[in-house]
Amino acid sequence: MKPQGSEILGKRIKETRLKLGLTQDGLGKRANLHYSYIGQVERGNKVPSVKTLKRIAAALNISVESLLYEESGFEIKDEDILVRELINVVKGCTPQELRMYISIIEQIKHYLQR
Repeated sequence: MKPQGSEILGKRIKETRLKLGLTQDGLGKRANLHYSYIGQVERGNKVPSVKTLKRIAAALNISVESLLYEESGFEIKDEDILVRELINVVKGCTPQELRMYISIIEQIKHYLQR
């Protein structure tokens, strides 16, 4: 039996959530939704409204289109998700804080390349 649209949507949400290392509770907190609702959406038992889907997509740092349209050119790449996550983490930081974070990341990257 072919998966229904709600199951495909739920699978994409779950895959993206896991790529970010989030639990259902973590995603729920980011989207201001209960973790059990996230689980129901991921299993295809619930179909979120457009407004709720926008909140979930924003919490995952991806576009609604990338969740809805598999072949629309909105491929969900691990790197893109993680870069958006990093940007989300440093939003609102002062220039001094940003310089410090960049320095730390460069040092870690240099260390790991040895």
